[in-house]
Amino acid sequence: MDNNNSGEIVTLSSTDSVESDSTQHQAFTPQTVLRSWDPSCTMQIRMACIEDGLDNIGFRKMAAFVKSIHPETAIAYVPTGNLRSLVRTLTGKGGGDISDKDIRVVAEFLAEGDLVGLSSMTQYTPTVYKIIEEIRTINPRAFIVWGGIHPIIYPEDAIEHADAVCTGEGEFAFESFLGLIKNNQNYCTAPGFWFRTDTGVIKNTNLPLMSKEEMDLLPPLMYQDGELIYHCDKGFTSLHTDDFLEFTGLSYNTVWSIGCPLKCTFCGNSKFIEYDNAYRNLRHSSPRTVIDEIKRAVSKHPHISTVAFHDDSFLALPYEVLQEFCELWKEEVRIPFAVFGVIPNYVRDDKIAVLLDAGLNRVRMGIQSGSQDMLDFYQRPTPLPRIHEATKILNKYHKYMIPPAYDIILENPVETPEDTRATLDLLYEMPRPFTLNIYALRIIPNTQLAKDIEAKGLDVPSIETSYHSAYQPTLGNVLVFVLPVWRMPQRIFRVLRNKVWPTLSEQPHYSLSLAICRTAYLFRRAFDHLRFMDFSVLPGKAGYLLWKIGVLHFWHRFFLKRYRLPKKNLKGETNAASSLAS
Repeated sequence: MDNNNSGEIVTLSSTDSVESDSTQHQAFTPQTVLRSWDPSCTMQIRMACIEDGLDNIGFRKMAAFVKSIHPETAIAYVPTGNLRSLVRTLTGKGGGDISDKDIRVVAEFLAEGDLVGLSSMTQYTPTVYKIIEEIRTINPRAFIVWGGIHPIIYPEDAIEHADAVCTGEGEFAFESFLGLIKNNQNYCTAPGFWFRTDTGVIKNTNLPLMSKEEMDLLPPLMYQDGELIYHCDKGFTSLHTDDFLEFTGLSYNTVWSIGCPLKCTFCGNSKFIEYDNAYRNLRHSSPRTVIDEIKRAVSKHPHISTVAFHDDSFLALPYEVLQEFCELWKEEVRIPFAVFGVIPNYVRDDKIAVLLDAGLNRVRMGIQSGSQDMLDFYQRPTPLPRIHEATKILNKYHKYMIPPAYDIILENPVETPEDTRATLDLLYEMPRPFTLNIYALRIIPNTQLAKDIEAKGLDVPSIETSYHSAYQPTLGNVLVFVLPVWRMPQRIFRVLRNKVWPTLSEQPHYSLSLAICRTAYLFRRAFDHLRFMDFSVLPGKAGYLLWKIGVLHFWHRFFLKRYRLPKKNLKGETNAASSLAS
């Protein structure tokens, strides 16, 4: 096999053979299919995202680019369930799954393509494995490329099933790959890909990360631009407004900036940084580009009442950039927006103020633990004093936004009793109101955390196990659900706190109490959103109907308090918090 200098060939062992048998996928030599591609023929590309819902931001970004350079591309979403479903949320059933019958139908659609592109996160890999196996049966000549978070984090696993996996930013890597195919050249030299061949796995290095100027030239995310959606037992249909209402409510989800300055061991970003340390630097398109993207989405769905930014570190953007963004937002968009990727180190009074003035109505911030030892274990450089300071800054503006949501990780087997209780102490003393995003620790394979846990000989469920519902019914977990709802008298808290033990310790279980407290916590969260007439986490047509008859507009205009940035100080206040983060 010819290969350029950027890659290496890893010889497959006998157990890695691509020979067909009853348990492995069909033998496949990619050169016989795509390297001899006839340029006079029209290559058909089929792309699908296998996840629970329609957020799929990275996939929509990639799909838009592929369609822009190869119009003969069909794009589909295959939701395994709906995480925002009220029934699933209350029953703790997670995102769901699809049946073998549905997998067959999905595979039949994808197998019509000469080139099949799949995208998924790690928790959906069992479903992707089955889809690939079915595609092999239906159309052995289909060339299958797997992209998304899982192949980036764990390419060694993904390449065992697909013919190629994308290990970095995919847009320009795929453009190079497709160009080599169309020019009848050796596409196994395409950067940013691993290729599975009969003689081994070819591992090519990634392209340099996109520049800000290149990000400005990308097409806007796919958003009801001819995509299909798969409904279990019903098949594929054109993506409709009702589908967005069902899965995303009245929200539009996007990402403006890419990159994260932290390298926490539990996060998939740590793998991105391992490939290229430049990923720690934030890159973003211009404020004008993202504003135009939002306006395009709103022109299609005027009912959009919240825009959710899922950036990993939104507040690390320079103040001047945020100010330009906010001025454009106030002039041209004028709807509430939420910022989900907030790191305590970058919470500044002046940044929060300018964002609130533009329409910020919700913040999500990662805390993870109240124990400094556990933060150090996660290699998360967010010291507890900075966490306290960040919560105080956010609380200063609590009248103007939905209570901030703080991420907490439970059930780490490394925790001591002091670590577990320290998190409860942090929550008890935290300024109110607030809510929590409560995660049971699950391991993403091939991350540093997975290696650390394995080195200690401990057993933690993989990411395939639900991390937002399958909680252990310990007293500590019960209290975590209670504290956002009720700040009990200190004497009672101290008595209960001293009875809390780490998850792996032998202790009484309180299944009924956990179910009751979790339900109360969920209803409190729903009530907080309803107070602001925010339907970004409450899917369905109820919010749409309230928007249609004008209730949302009336409520926002006459009942909600709006923060206004003082005109005498357009650049925000300079305070102690400002000097703690750049």
